[in-house]
Amino acid sequence: MKKLLAILMVLFTTLSVNAKCDWSTLKFQSWNEKNYYKYYVTGAGIGDDTCVNWIFTIYDHQKNKLDTVRDWSGYTEIGFNNKGKYTVNLKVWNICSGCDTTITREVNLIYFNNCKFNYKMFSSSHGSCQDSISGTMSLAESRKGDTCWSYYFYIYHGGELDSLSQMDWDSMSNEQLYNYYSFSDSDLVVLEGPANRPIDYKFTDDGHYLLVTQWYNKCLNQDTFFFTRISIELCNVMGIKNYTKRDPKLIEIYDMMGRRVYHIRKDEILIYLYDDGSTKKVLVH
Repeated sequence: MKKLLAILMVLFTTLSVNAKCDWSTLKFQSWNEKNYYKYYVTGAGIGDDTCVNWIFTIYDHQKNKLDTVRDWSGYTEIGFNNKGKYTVNLKVWNICSGCDTTITREVNLIYFNNCKFNYKMFSSSHGSCQDSISGTMSLAESRKGDTCWSYYFYIYHGGELDSLSQMDWDSMSNEQLYNYYSFSDSDLVVLEGPANRPIDYKFTDDGHYLLVTQWYNKCLNQDTFFFTRISIELCNVMGIKNYTKRDPKLIEIYDMMGRRVYHIRKDEILIYLYDDGSTKKVLVH
């Protein structure tokens, strides 16, 4: 799926420049994949100059709250799960020169609170083996005549998912699963969209299946998605075959002395040997 999602990158210039420092090479790159935003800072000695330090913060305008965001060597990720306005700040300072600068990035997030995926598992053969799914993606927040919304449905299944133990499969958070899984095109067994909301599928193999439902607003370039994990253990019912017992085939004839007989004579007791190992004593008239 990572290949299917649009990845946007915006380069920002600094908002303020201190005469003591040259911030012209400083870049604040931003990508957003669905409701997850990724930020990366480069240039101006970031990671190379021990005098240069930086910090990511996020300001929640709804709560009037400022928080520090975890940093991985100039890289950070932020998942927005609530509707509203946010400001992401990057502050960079040079302790040796005594100068600093700040870059800001605003995020106005819509909230997909009406997006739900309801489904049920059932048996295609009306037995106890649940090998099929039927579900529906709900309508998103839309007004009459709104053409901004698209609906997508993906099913992934392959060795990478099946290699997870059942414990890991059940206990991993969606974020951990998202970071672990490569979403290879070769694992994509179903792709429906942009208008299909009903979902019906029969699973053909045992293993782990990842169902991804995506609501996308193309007008705002924002979307959300849900992960649904399904473990399939197909019921292998043994087929019933009817066998007709055939008559055994005669393969050898012996006399009472155990000698093989090639010419049958009257009034002689012979032993018939059949291909199923059975024997019969016969008096020839």
